[in-house]
Amino acid sequence: MKKLAVLVALGAMLCSGAALADTIQNGIGNTFVVTNAEGATVHYQFNADGGFTASTPEGQQVAAGTYEVANGQLCITPTGGERGCTAYVGDKNVGDTWTQNGTDGGQITVTLRAGH
Repeated sequence: MKKLAVLVALGAMLCSGAALADTIQNGIGNTFVVTNAEGATVHYQFNADGGFTASTPEGQQVAAGTYEVANGQLCITPTGGERGCTAYVGDKNVGDTWTQNGTDGGQITVTLRAGH
């Protein structure tokens, strides 16, 4: 359940930014490491084709689906799950770490790490 909470929190992973494509574009081929307040961590990979995967730090896939950046929001739709949207942070690069609120209101920490 904690992993699902982190998955839902992804929506806020990329909050309030200017250049809407930068963070996702910088993240393609890299990993977004998202940790919620309880310490559960999920690794996200976003693909240029609009797909994403989410896995545990040990590499077990916990979700896959599609994403879209539009109108200042990042929306993800896990396969078989509900679409979740939040404001998008557009100014992050590999090596950056930031905190923000997740879609559930809880604080998350995000690191954009080089490689998969």
